[in-house]
Parts: sequence; C-alpha cells; structure tokens
Amino acid sequence: MKSLIAGSMLAAAVASVASAGFTGYSVQRTVTAAGNIQYQVFANWDQSGLVFLNAFNFATQSGTMNARHQDTLTAEGEVGTWQAGSSVLAADRNDDSWVTASGLATNAGWGTALDPGFANGGIVRDINNGAGWYDATPGTPNAIQAGGNQGGYRILLAQIVRDGSGADDLATFYLKHAFKVAGTTTALFAEGTFSIGVPAPGAMALLGLAGLAGRRRR
Repeated sequence: MKSLIAGSMLAAAVASVASAGFTGYSVQRTVTAAGNIQYQVFANWDQSGLVFLNAFNFATQSGTMNARHQDTLTAEGEVGTWQAGSSVLAADRNDDSWVTASGLATNAGWGTALDPGFANGGIVRDINNGAGWYDATPGTPNAIQAGGNQGGYRILLAQIVRDGSGADDLATFYLKHAFKVAGTTTALFAEGTFSIGVPAPGAMALLGLAGLAGRRRR
C-alpha cells in the first residue's frame, strides 16, 4: 500500500515495458526564469553502448498537453512548431516546446525530423496521436549518454513548456521508441507512459486517507 500511494503521488508518474535495458521514461520539472513550467522528458536505460533511433506512436491517454511555443515562427504571427532547430533562438530555448531524437539542447543542429504522422497547425499545443520523430543524421549516431538516476543512462526526447493557471494540470501520454546496440543494425523496441503536472490537492488528500486506512487494517 505504501509503495502504491508513493508512486501515485509522483508529479511525473512513469510506467513502462522494459526492453534491453530500458527502465522507463522520467520527467524533470523546472520553473524557468520567465515563470513558465518546463517539463523535460527522458528515456532511461541501465546499460551503456546504446544508440537512439526514433520515437513514434505518441498518444494522449488523459488530460491535455497545452504546450506553449516561443520559436521564431511565433514572432511572425504563426502558432509555432514542434521542430527543434534554427527556428528556436538560444534566448527562447528554455521557454519553447520541441521534440528531439538527438538529446541535445545546446545548439541549432539537433538533427531531428518529424515523421509524416506528426501534424502541426491547429493542434500545435498538443502533439497529435500517431506522431513520431526520428534521428535525421544517422551517419552520426545519437549515443545514449550517462545521466539521471533511473539506471544511469538517458536521452532527452521532448521539452514541454506550459504557462498560466493550468501549467501544472495533470496529463499522461504514451510513447514507443526504437534504439539499437552500437555497432549493430537490429532495432530494439520499448514503450511506456509518462505524466506531466501534479495531482490536485484533493487527490493528494484522498491518497493520504487511503494510506492511513491501510495502516489501520494492518
């Protein structure tokens, strides 16, 4: 009961189907200098020597993403894009939403492309079901690097930024991805869910009561 309650209270709930060292997705929450809420989504592994290939079959399971954009396209009156790259100015990077298959967020050459299932336009604040993105520079393998505490190796897959009163509304998403062992050509697959936002105070209180009742029964 204790572990169930503790897991339910996490701001970034994680579930996954393990495959070849994949330990699940994790979410890092940060308040930006501009006062927005930034969620960075990582895929995690417990072994080295892996290369990331692509993410696909994205699907919303509950809630709404409601992401904000601050790339150069928004300055031209457009809604923005999930494409990482030169359209994201360095000064705006922390407050813009984008996806990446290279895991880098330090320059414009992120080497990521959106697959045909990824639709921008009117739903740019919410990644559409069926969307995916991939490594656009396969000649330069995107090695999964050491980092994080969920196995010791991870790669950044997306940055979701929210603003306003709903910045911490809870939402859960499903994502599948492919990777491989460095030096091989066989793709490996894994999948899981991740959440952004935090449970409402009422839900937190109910979880606490459930825990108290469980302890009394024991």
